[in-house]
Amino acid sequence: MRDWKTLLAVPKFRALWFALICANLGAWGMMAALPILVSARFGAGGALVLSMTWRILPKILLAPLAGVLLRRFGAPIVVCLTLLGESVLTVILPWCEDFVLLQIVIAAIGALDVFVLPGLLSLRGVVTPAGFELAGNSLFSMADRLGKTLGPIIGGLAVLSGFGPAFACFAVATCLAALPVSGLPRPPSSNGGQATRALGMPREFWRMLRGDRVLTGLLVCAVSYSVMMGGLRPFLFWANREWFGSADAAWTGLMAAQGVGAIAGALVAGMFNRALLRHASAYTLTMLTGLLEGAIDLLLLFCPWGPMGPLVAMGLLALAGIPEVVSAATWFTAMQQRLPADRQIVFFAFTAPLWDCAFAIGVMSAGFHASGTLALGSWWTMLTLTATLPILPVLFWDRRRRSGAMKEA
Repeated sequence: MRDWKTLLAVPKFRALWFALICANLGAWGMMAALPILVSARFGAGGALVLSMTWRILPKILLAPLAGVLLRRFGAPIVVCLTLLGESVLTVILPWCEDFVLLQIVIAAIGALDVFVLPGLLSLRGVVTPAGFELAGNSLFSMADRLGKTLGPIIGGLAVLSGFGPAFACFAVATCLAALPVSGLPRPPSSNGGQATRALGMPREFWRMLRGDRVLTGLLVCAVSYSVMMGGLRPFLFWANREWFGSADAAWTGLMAAQGVGAIAGALVAGMFNRALLRHASAYTLTMLTGLLEGAIDLLLLFCPWGPMGPLVAMGLLALAGIPEVVSAATWFTAMQQRLPADRQIVFFAFTAPLWDCAFAIGVMSAGFHASGTLALGSWWTMLTLTATLPILPVLFWDRRRRSGAMKEA
């Protein structure tokens, strides 16, 4: 906790931390309320799945452009402008009575988000003093999970006042995030100030992965995690309806429960960050905690139906949130140990769309249940195993690599 006090006394770190809290409150509040809006107007079947997917797909095509603009103009100014654009589009959402227009606005928000996420992630290393990486990432994860916890609660309550005021509230939070970001320093350049072309960035990204097995393993872990998170939202929405018999607005409580556990996980990472790194590398901790989170999420299958179901589900989601946030903090720490700040922009510009693509796969897999092909429990079993099992060979691969290095020494 002493490290947290030191970090929060640094003005630039504190500014980014505040911006992340506001951005996450706006984003998670909107993401919790959007399915309620779509369900109320267009139904909870294919329209719900499509609406969740359209926010993701545009990011994949714009990844090279995002990397170029973030490097050329600097992450602070690009992130500030795109956050302001997202706030305007968020206000528009409730007034889109036509389904096609609604999907266009959702896709536009997704297109802007391709600049926000890698920009904010690349700024973490810039504002964090050397030696405080895990403590800093646990605090940043705390900011993310505060948004994940309070955002859905605010989203569910705000919808009761009407969709217009609710989405205006989310837009204000996003706008507040833009202000402190604009004054942050841009990541230093490691390419000698040379202009970067969009066509050259995929090659640079590929060279990073080809030359570093740890980065490849981190990418596999992040992608598998994103598949799980993509499927979790429609699963919780339908479990709330089909298994627990609760009103649609009550599903935000399930999302908030995961955030509560994640806050506990951030406290664990913050209090014991130095002890954790003494026992295992940040990379190994990422893999082990990712496996534990997947195992706990699988246990959601055994929630009782009826009124007791939400309480058991909330307990499991809160428990899964602890290894989730420890894994997130150690993931960013391992990545920051491998790459300078400027190359992190390239890495995030391409990995963030891959995460989104994996997230979209998780969301679209919900079509197996929406179409009646699989029961809810069968689909969730398939999804959790698909998202968790790829971590095992990556962890085994790392153990073999370490054993070989020790023998050579």
